[in-house]
Amino acid sequence: MTATERSEEWQGERGVFTGEMLQKYIGDLTLPHYYVSGPAAMVTAICKTLNEAGVDDDNIRTEEFPGY
Repeated sequence: MTATERSEEWQGERGVFTGEMLQKYIGDLTLPHYYVSGPAAMVTAICKTLNEAGVDDDNIRTEEFPGY
């Protein structure tokens, strides 16, 4: 999740999306399929992070929504 306003109610992760952050919850990052949707730059950045963490492109599905 991303948000434009800071919320004290949010109890989840905060900060930049990293492979290490994801590995805390998933373990073997190469097993799941990932669905990434949002502005083109965000989708590109997340896919790059996933690839650097060892995730194959075949396990990543994307959809870009321009205009945000």
